[in-house]
Amino acid sequence: MTILPFAPNRVLRLYRGGSGIDRLCGKFPGEDNRFPENWIASCIEGNGRVYHSPGHGISRVFAENAWRSFPEYLAGHGAEVLGAAHLEKFGAVPGVLVKLLDAAEELPLQVHPSRADARRLLGSECGKTEAWIVLATRRVDGGEPYLLAGFNEKLDREVFLRETLAGRLERGREMLHKLRVAPGDVLLIPGGLPHAIGPGVTMVEVMEPSDWVLIPEIACCGVDLNEKQRFMGIDPARAVEIFDFTPRSEAEVRELCRPPERVLAKSASGTLRQLIGPDACPLFSVSELTVEGSWELENPDSFAIGVAVEGALELDGRPVAAGESFMMPFAVKRLRIDGKGRLILIWPPRS
Repeated sequence: MTILPFAPNRVLRLYRGGSGIDRLCGKFPGEDNRFPENWIASCIEGNGRVYHSPGHGISRVFAENAWRSFPEYLAGHGAEVLGAAHLEKFGAVPGVLVKLLDAAEELPLQVHPSRADARRLLGSECGKTEAWIVLATRRVDGGEPYLLAGFNEKLDREVFLRETLAGRLERGREMLHKLRVAPGDVLLIPGGLPHAIGPGVTMVEVMEPSDWVLIPEIACCGVDLNEKQRFMGIDPARAVEIFDFTPRSEAEVRELCRPPERVLAKSASGTLRQLIGPDACPLFSVSELTVEGSWELENPDSFAIGVAVEGALELDGRPVAAGESFMMPFAVKRLRIDGKGRLILIWPPRS
């Protein structure tokens, strides 16, 4: 067994974007449309609050000389792909969802539950902590790229709650930090922290595999949402309990959202850097591997999901170009990597 490549898996969303993904894949100038995300290692449907289609968003993997449904393949090969310990604890799913995402407009302001709040309010063992690894930025309509994250010193909790329950933020949006970002920035967004991705940002997004989200505004990229869609089907007064209403300075938000990086391995032909470690986030880990020459990636006790974000590489002799993704199964203990390029590697929850 060697790597399992994923097919492109563009998913329909309410917001516009996607040209950054096209450019990452070498397609210029790229097109912004309603398919701004590519879902990777997905065992869940990408059906939004408006659009529904069976199987939309489910990944396909190339295995045994054919393209196959990823969840169906895992159902029959879970131990060798995921490992017995992971299979026993999480079932035949990766326990994490990865996306390539590119925004040409600001996404709706939103907040996700932590695992504790998901368990308490929704009866779910899965919240939705997520991470952003910024790959590229661009100006949209003359504006600098940005991300919204965390309440600032202007927070008026009473006003924000009143506007959220009414579904129209007249002052609430100004209560969040507007963070300028650049390629290479990494942010870990814990459950409870309000946020929104701004225009002009291309990223790898890593998250718990759920769709729990509270959206304060009725109007969502030109579509009006009902109360059930906005508040996850629970009482709005209870749903808003998931917000982290801590006002912070910009420096404090950046410190909260930026886990410490460290070099895991280095040689003349490359560097393996930990971007998000298991101590900072036990729900998933993220590393970056930069190679110019040859590298042996060791995989002693887990599987990994990989996204090529730069250059051209061969993985055990199989070409992988920028924008392509793959699974390194548990059964693969060493992966030979040749060429010049960069990989983002995502590791699953601790077993």
